[in-house]
Amino acid sequence: MTTETMGEAQLAEDLRHGQNKLLEMIARGAPLQETLARLMQLIEAQSHGVLCSVLLLDQDGIHIRKGAGPSLPESYMNALDGFSIGPTAGSCGTAMYLKKMVIVKDITTDPLWAPYKALVEPFGFRACWSTPIYLNSDKILGTFAMYYREIREPGKEDLKLIEVATHLAGIAIERTRREEELDLHRTHLTELVAERTAELSMAKERAEISNMALSKANQELANALNNLSITQEELVRRDKLAALAALVAGVAHELNTPIGNGLMVASTLSELTQEFAHSYQSGIKRSSLAHYVAEAMQASDILQRNLQRAADLVNSFKQVSIDEANYKRSTFVLGNFVAETVASLNGALEKNAVQLMQNLPSGLTINSYQGPLAQVLINLINNCLIHAFEQTDHRVIEIAASIHPKWIKLSVRDNGKGIPENDLKHIYDPFFTTKLGAGSSGLGLHITHNIVTSLLDGKIDVQSSLNSGTCFTISLPI
Repeated sequence: MTTETMGEAQLAEDLRHGQNKLLEMIARGAPLQETLARLMQLIEAQSHGVLCSVLLLDQDGIHIRKGAGPSLPESYMNALDGFSIGPTAGSCGTAMYLKKMVIVKDITTDPLWAPYKALVEPFGFRACWSTPIYLNSDKILGTFAMYYREIREPGKEDLKLIEVATHLAGIAIERTRREEELDLHRTHLTELVAERTAELSMAKERAEISNMALSKANQELANALNNLSITQEELVRRDKLAALAALVAGVAHELNTPIGNGLMVASTLSELTQEFAHSYQSGIKRSSLAHYVAEAMQASDILQRNLQRAADLVNSFKQVSIDEANYKRSTFVLGNFVAETVASLNGALEKNAVQLMQNLPSGLTINSYQGPLAQVLINLINNCLIHAFEQTDHRVIEIAASIHPKWIKLSVRDNGKGIPENDLKHIYDPFFTTKLGAGSSGLGLHITHNIVTSLLDGKIDVQSSLNSGTCFTISLPI
């Protein structure tokens, strides 16, 4: 490829890597200001001379609030905080008011900026393009703006960057808003429960005087508990909706990357072919033919790898949703089943110098789904191979089982480096991984958790400490 094409490919790779890092920050619940600042720096690295900002729309739908602008003067960002949106409120205030992109190529002559010339003149800004950030088709969350110190209109690549920035900013702002709403709801629920508990305590004391009063208090208590149960179910439903929104956004982003890369390579190959066809008409040199063949082979290889990546992702996404109708229950000997399952991993275990030990009671039987349970074991072992043994010489994985009155507990334990405490609460989140770009999509433990808790009617627990290994324990009904 040419130097220019290689430069564009590097920028595209940097953009893809940056987007993955930002999605990881959002999944971990990083502060909104930190996430938006990192996003602005990512976009600024893609275009020379650009200064980016995100402004938020207050809950009142009228006033502008400071979001992030790490490269813009702090005094300028502070001055914008509290302005009202309107039909002539600069680029950002107007974009929020009209709910559409506003492109100002020359601030000094555009009437939208007339009221703010004194504010912007000391900083030398000349062009400002602002695009609304949506929660949905009606709800505006804020705006993303690109400033230049020269007269300028957006080109094709600028519009692509604007689309990336508004998409990621929307995910980050929406998740923060949802978490704030859930926190308010939980606080309100706690206050209601405390208030109602106090009332019921007083009612109970009064009710001791007569059986009739006691009966009434008991009924009030039952009603309060019923209302509490309903409210808790609503909280669970909202949490599930928030998780689904993050999963859908992650799926769209993960698929967009290999497909976008494939389209770019296919477009480049098409242009090379057109040039080759033109040269062929006028007589082609041997060196030109060799150059075209080399470029075509390289492009075909990149295209094939990206399409394979997309296919692998689709296969992983299909495993997130477990359909019980696709599997049949059966009774089987657990020890034989585990031995057959891990046999397929012998090559990977030998390659990583890992000793696998099995400590399973002889003749222990269980009635469950063999296919999904095998996938759970394989996912947990692969998770050990990918994450556990970076700093461990004597590498051991132990699979053990124990019998309890109603449960069989199946454990997968390693002697690796352990999981940091801050990461433990996120290990089942979709797309959460500490090995981004190293063969891990962040879906393995999410799929494992879904299979165990939904299809297998069980539960999964994890115990881990740094430098002392990790143990996943699966409890399955006998």
